[in-house]
Amino acid sequence: MTKPTVSHTAADMTRWTGRAEPFETDRARYWYQIAAPYKQQRIGLVGFACDQGVRRNQGRVGAKAAPPLIRQVFAALPVISALQQRFDGQLATLLGDADDIHCHDDNDLAALTLEQAQIAYADKVSHIIQQGGLPIGLGGGHAIAYGSFLGLWQTLIKADTFHDKNKLPVIGIINFDAHLDIRQSDVATSGTPFRQIAEHLSENGQPFNYCCIGVSRLSNTAALFDRAEQLGVHIISDEDCHYQPWEVLAKQIEAFINKVDVLYLTIDMDCLPSSVVPGVSAPAAYGIELPFVERAVKLMMASGKVKVADIAEINPTFDIDSRSCKVAARLLASIIEQHLLTL
Repeated sequence: MTKPTVSHTAADMTRWTGRAEPFETDRARYWYQIAAPYKQQRIGLVGFACDQGVRRNQGRVGAKAAPPLIRQVFAALPVISALQQRFDGQLATLLGDADDIHCHDDNDLAALTLEQAQIAYADKVSHIIQQGGLPIGLGGGHAIAYGSFLGLWQTLIKADTFHDKNKLPVIGIINFDAHLDIRQSDVATSGTPFRQIAEHLSENGQPFNYCCIGVSRLSNTAALFDRAEQLGVHIISDEDCHYQPWEVLAKQIEAFINKVDVLYLTIDMDCLPSSVVPGVSAPAAYGIELPFVERAVKLMMASGKVKVADIAEINPTFDIDSRSCKVAARLLASIIEQHLLTL
């Protein structure tokens, strides 16, 4: 019998553990006490345990091991006071674990394994959106991006209001990334997802609205910058993030948000410097600061337009003291908190 290239498993709740607080009040609550298998909660976590795209892109593999480790770190974080007050008596409705999509490629280049994983992951994303929740993907390589987009796209074209593609809401994509990820290739990789999205939208008569924040001039070829110009990509470079005032960058981000109807937010963790996040597939020598990323993420989530989000490229093989997973868990908490407080 041929070994399946993709598998779905029931949510493993054993990874949702943390410290007990028997002598504290019931306000000492942690996310491990809130999370449950996904059943139409307001947030649905979906892992993308796949780094076939990274392998095809000649990167350093290992990101497929990240989803459960990010969950473990996040599980031990406290539920902030504002959420407890806002959802008093309803905390059980907040967070569901929809488990992982596993890509079985036998640690080698394998045809169709990535594509099948993206489709299976997209189906989970679409299901959560249709249930009224916010799906948050945990990578895995940044090939998760095409799956996240497909999940959103499937939902929009299925919605009764949008049977006419001319009436589809305008989709905006914001990517925190040192790389543009619009490479030309004969196969899908972790470096091609936003070119694939551009082509998909073009084939369906839709505009490509893509803002990439943290782009490094030394991590992208001239050919990629040429393609970005042709596609109308809005670039905020890593140097801009360091030297431009927050107010200037916030206006650019807000202007982008205002011209679209729905947002897909993705964070490639290699946008941060390797000194802060050592465990990634392609470590950055320069990078952008964590406080800036977190501030910008909160601005985007506060818009109420984000319909799907993901965090990609954590690579535990190269992590130090779980440093990278801790940063990913903090950003995950920021996304979840701001989304729930905006409802």
